[in-house]
Amino acid sequence: EDDWYAQFEVNCKRINSVAWNLAHMAWAENFFVLVATGNNTVNIRWLDLFKIGSDPAPLNLYPSREDIWSAFENIHTLAMHQVRTMKEEQFDEPNYINLKFKNGNSQRLAIHHHLRHEGSHIGHLAMLARMHGIGTI
Repeated sequence: EDDWYAQFEVNCKRINSVAWNLAHMAWAENFFVLVATGNNTVNIRWLDLFKIGSDPAPLNLYPSREDIWSAFENIHTLAMHQVRTMKEEQFDEPNYINLKFKNGNSQRLAIHHHLRHEGSHIGHLAMLARMHGIGTI
């Protein structure tokens, strides 16, 4: 479990841990899918520690591995339910987080942004697995 919180240093730069990446991905799905489509944010006290642009939190403020997994899975379930129940025209309505893209500010674009963002962090997790000696294939 300690490996979840381990940070590597590459070229004199600290690489975020597995725990940080998963907590950040939970934050992002909450923000870019749930909040951007007009839902209330989930009420998880530690989630904003992992938002974009936040200073790295001290390890003693990190939630447990179980809490991160639980939040990650719960937020994903809520987000998938939200997307499945949206009417087609809702996707083209303005997002509720005032995020503007070069092609507009629709809820659809906020969801697309989330999917691209999540893909980059999947790559980070694969790199971390290799750095921890875990095969990825």
